[in-house]
Amino acid sequence: MRITPTQFQAACHVATRVYAEELTTNGGAQLLADQYGLNITSARDFIYDYKQMMHGKVFHRAMSAPAMEYFLSEIHRKHGTAALSNAIQAVLLHIDYFENHYSTNMHKMRGVVETVQKNILTDIELSVHLSEFENSIQRSQRDSSSERLARLNQAPTAPRKIRAYAEIFVRNPDVVAEVLFRADGKCEACSTDAPFIRKKDGTPYLEVHHKIKLSDGGEDSIQNAIALCPNCHRERHFGENYA
Repeated sequence: MRITPTQFQAACHVATRVYAEELTTNGGAQLLADQYGLNITSARDFIYDYKQMMHGKVFHRAMSAPAMEYFLSEIHRKHGTAALSNAIQAVLLHIDYFENHYSTNMHKMRGVVETVQKNILTDIELSVHLSEFENSIQRSQRDSSSERLARLNQAPTAPRKIRAYAEIFVRNPDVVAEVLFRADGKCEACSTDAPFIRKKDGTPYLEVHHKIKLSDGGEDSIQNAIALCPNCHRERHFGENYA
């Protein structure tokens, strides 16, 4: 029996609720069977596929190309770009599995991925992409090494490409030059010498950091800037004392 758009849209909505732990898998599947006439096994498959997509893991249950496109668009709408990236990775693993296991070509499914990447994952704001990538790393770190290695064993090694744009502050070069002159080759946080000399001009390598971020309204001034060694600079951005 062919699954209708109404049914797979309902399945996506119910799977979202199951993922949010508002429903159990069995409860969600029974709801889809009772209210939408979906076969109970197909209902469970949709819920399973959704969960795997959210985690970026391979799934083996088949889904039509229109249903897949709907699931991807809803994952992006409700959970953002990082979740969509996970879902696309899961779909690509799903495609690889089917093509290798059944010696077939899933042209329609690959077309869905290309369409979603073109229409949604194009021109992502760079800062948003980097922030969501950091969140993805943190989620990965909460998994066990065996879980990560299992995903890596099935993941493509060639990275996907997207176009990204960034809003960039045009900084005053005099601020950078004057702060470096003031520092005189020593980190203004830990007072150690610069870790090395720049090859291109023979000057001590230090990085100029804004105490109050420009994106938070900080001034591009020598009063709001400090010359730091790379370690201290990273600490200012990622250390627990500066979070």
